[in-house]
Amino acid sequence: LTNIKAAMMGLNFWPTIGRTALLCFVCAALQVVMCAIVGYGFARFQFKLRGLLFGMVILTIVVQTQLVFIPLMVQYRYFDFFGISHLIALFTGEDNTKYTISLINSRFTFYLPSLLGVGIRSGLFIYIYRQFFRNIPKELSEAAMIDGCGPWKTFVRVMLPNAKASALTVFLFSIVWHWNETMMSNSFFSTGNKPLSVAVQAISDANESVIASIVESGLYKAVGRNLQAAQGIAYGAILLFLIPPLVLYIFTQRFFVEGVESSGIKG
Repeated sequence: LTNIKAAMMGLNFWPTIGRTALLCFVCAALQVVMCAIVGYGFARFQFKLRGLLFGMVILTIVVQTQLVFIPLMVQYRYFDFFGISHLIALFTGEDNTKYTISLINSRFTFYLPSLLGVGIRSGLFIYIYRQFFRNIPKELSEAAMIDGCGPWKTFVRVMLPNAKASALTVFLFSIVWHWNETMMSNSFFSTGNKPLSVAVQAISDANESVIASIVESGLYKAVGRNLQAAQGIAYGAILLFLIPPLVLYIFTQRFFVEGVESSGIKG
């Protein structure tokens, strides 16, 4: 238990898990809604270039974040709302970054992509919804149209209530992937604002400054600086990191399995 207590101290556990939970739940909620809208559009509407656009959605699953990380970092560092700064620069000749803002160390680096349907694994979530909505009989939406429902009302009143299992699947997937994400979190957030995954990684890597601060707290004596004590603290941190998603899955596993089956995902 001393290792658990030391890990909680090194992680600054309660404030850190609070920030991480807020980030994960907000992103998951945004992805549940936005990916459902996009998936419904691909499943139920015929429009030009639909196949090409859906292929681009699938491409977002294949392309690794590392390939677009540098331009993404620059975009967030000099974020230009609706191109206003570039427009002003075009007429005044000023620096086109003068009126930009920095989103670094802000949760909007995760919120905005989730809101716009390009967040972490959004392509997969769109695919899950598309597969589910394609399996719903067309007669159901036709009956809703006869009763006076337009496309949007049909989606909200008929389709979404039937997609609860898929929505929960997307919600759980999103939480887990945001919970485990380290690369972007490590780059976009400052030291005092990093989520739990990055804090656990620092302890797991036997970060000397983290271990030294725990030792100086009095939980361990000088011998605590050795590798064995560092590993004990790291294992305690990993256990603390695993418990929340494990508990979440235990209470939602039945609905999760139903959602995966209804979306037609195999393997």
